Amino acid sequence: MRADFSSATLENLATHYVGNKHTDNGFYYAENQVDITQDELREHLQDYFAAPFRDLEEFYEFHHESDIELNAVMRFVEKIFEKPSTLLKNSVNIAKHLFEISDSPNIKSGELHIARFTDVYLNGETIGAIGIFKTENRDVFLNLEKNFDGYTIDLQEGINTDKMDKGCIIYNTSDGLILSAIDKTNRKNEALYWKDKFLKIIAKSDEYHHTAAYLTATKDFIVKQIPQEYEVTKAQQADYLNRSITFFKNNAEFDEQSFAKEVFEDNELIKSFTGYKKEYMQENEMELENSFHISGTAVKKSARVFKSVIKLDKNFHVYVHGDRDLIEKGYDEAVGKHYYKIYFDEEQ
Repeated sequence: MRADFSSATLENLATHYVGNKHTDNGFYYAENQVDITQDELREHLQDYFAAPFRDLEEFYEFHHESDIELNAVMRFVEKIFEKPSTLLKNSVNIAKHLFEISDSPNIKSGELHIARFTDVYLNGETIGAIGIFKTENRDVFLNLEKNFDGYTIDLQEGINTDKMDKGCIIYNTSDGLILSAIDKTNRKNEALYWKDKFLKIIAKSDEYHHTAAYLTATKDFIVKQIPQEYEVTKAQQADYLNRSITFFKNNAEFDEQSFAKEVFEDNELIKSFTGYKKEYMQENEMELENSFHISGTAVKKSARVFKSVIKLDKNFHVYVHGDRDLIEKGYDEAVGKHYYKIYFDEEQ
């Protein structure tokens, strides 16, 4: 499921400035919407806002600890969907809410843009959407002007339209509001304020979420838990990682019993994985389903971190892609060092 903006239109846009209480304490709200009647400007803005979300298949839902109706962003966005003429008024409310929860000195100031789209195609229906985007970083551009005897060059600051700092798009589907969200500027704890404190969203329980969550838990078990219970080489861990991702690549449907038997084989290891899964769900307050349709997109994304690499000091990296019986670990007492023996047919 991906959003298609090819026939969509950016109808309205409001932009405000949201500062940080601990630094500049600035808050500026516009009294008018941004003029986007110029076709070329509107097209560039629409592409800037929509492009980062076109390939996303991970969706979220609004939530709240006590009452979903207390989710501020959801409440204001619903009002815009119900009455588009209130976009400016409710965009100010959204900006004020962001300012109030920006309670860390490490949160950057920036412009908050609230955009309304029509004719977005998602999952078989044409719907409306509201985008909330924050621009925090500026790039320096060279401005060249030709005159009668040559060129003058000066520096100008602006927003790079190839980069999106933070953003979300809320889709008004027939089954309710769902979101896609990104945060590319801060991957530390302060980044949690965008999704957790401002938007208050949780992953939507769909095939993408089920696939990504199970793969993450599997990797943690292989990398962190197995070495605590068994004497296992890095080559064996690499083999388990390869088997895991291969299972997800080769199957359209996930079945936990088949997965555990094919990947771990040993009954004691399977029993350990089952116990770890229960603890993992409790600690992370989440469910890992026993069966689900596998998301190819989630597998492809997870495969990037399922790289089976054995790092040997600072001299060698051994990439293990297949049969673990073709790699042996030993210790040379004469040299006083560990070694790996690798068997192969052809050298490329």
